[in-house]
Amino acid sequence: MAMPPFARIPVRTPGTAEARLRELGMLAPNADGEPWWVTDAAYVIDAALVDKLFGAAQDIQKLCYAAIEALVASGDYTYFGIRNRAMQTAIAQSWRAKDAPLYGRMDFSFAPDGRPMLLDYEADSPFGLAEAAFVQWEWFEAWQAATGAGSDSQENLLYEKLLEHLPRAGLPQRFAIACGGETLTNGAPADTTERFDANFLAEIAREAGMRPSVCSIGQVGWDLDAMRFTDEADTPLEGLIKIYPWDWMEDEPNVEVLPQNRTRILPGAWVRLMADKTMMALLWHMHPGAAHLLPTFLERPTEGAMVAKPRRGWDGEHVYLPGETPGQVPEEEMGPLLWQAHCPLPVLDAGRGQVHANVSVWMVGGEPAGISFRESRGPVTGPAARVVPHILRG
Repeated sequence: MAMPPFARIPVRTPGTAEARLRELGMLAPNADGEPWWVTDAAYVIDAALVDKLFGAAQDIQKLCYAAIEALVASGDYTYFGIRNRAMQTAIAQSWRAKDAPLYGRMDFSFAPDGRPMLLDYEADSPFGLAEAAFVQWEWFEAWQAATGAGSDSQENLLYEKLLEHLPRAGLPQRFAIACGGETLTNGAPADTTERFDANFLAEIAREAGMRPSVCSIGQVGWDLDAMRFTDEADTPLEGLIKIYPWDWMEDEPNVEVLPQNRTRILPGAWVRLMADKTMMALLWHMHPGAAHLLPTFLERPTEGAMVAKPRRGWDGEHVYLPGETPGQVPEEEMGPLLWQAHCPLPVLDAGRGQVHANVSVWMVGGEPAGISFRESRGPVTGPAARVVPHILRG
């Protein structure tokens, strides 16, 4: 691809927006010592690109559903390395109960002909959700007001879609949002990205007339009599949103109670399959040559430029590009490596050097709801990737 299907332009973030970003911690230094939020640039996209990205996301979602239906019908989860019988049962129960997907982020690069190509699907984590939703929108409103660019917009309906979806997702009026990450001495969530997203979801739920509470995953207990999980006050829960990976939960003692559990948990346990990078290898096996899938394998092919990544790794963790020798990977935590055809991220000039741009489609309830961008100095989008706002134009 000679040119990426979007542009990076210089912008000036208004003082009010900059103050808000500082208040939210977006201007604090990341792992590379730079602010998390890029204030002097934005990506410009058009409706044609949005249509391509959303179409690709919808196609991939449908393929995932079909693959999960086949897996649950077969009862064979060895392809994903899930050996715990209680977890297998929970996945099947959740799928058959039609537990709704909640949120997800599909990361894309582009083929030489401009087709969006799936790099990863974070289907069990809201990491970056609040930034992509209300933080990005607040930035845009302030920028638009300062510039008078009335014809510009932003592809961002995350708040609206979540407001519609949460009341319809099978949650009761009162439920808890439990997040992982660091905790305070009293066990409550510390000031982490997980709590940031949890508070955002709680705010939306309250606007929808619901009564959510926020606690840490460590404060969630089990009531043997009620056969329900409990919140920080040991009150049995009818509903729970967990910001904590299902694949971590399957290694914990409480996994054995999942088949008897009466608490509605979202995202549903079946999302464990969709969030595992093994799904990309399964989709390629089932649909080789599909328009938006990269060749992906559980074993290293003998030919081709391949990227190695752990099947349950997070952003950029232990990712090895062609020519690099994979190092030691903590397989108990992240699973073994899989191999995906190399599809480099678009590279753009940032004035002070080049950056690699990662464009994401955010899903709500299994449908596209917004666009976000992150960029990094290196070719792998990792923990130090910075958020860059976008502008929809044309």
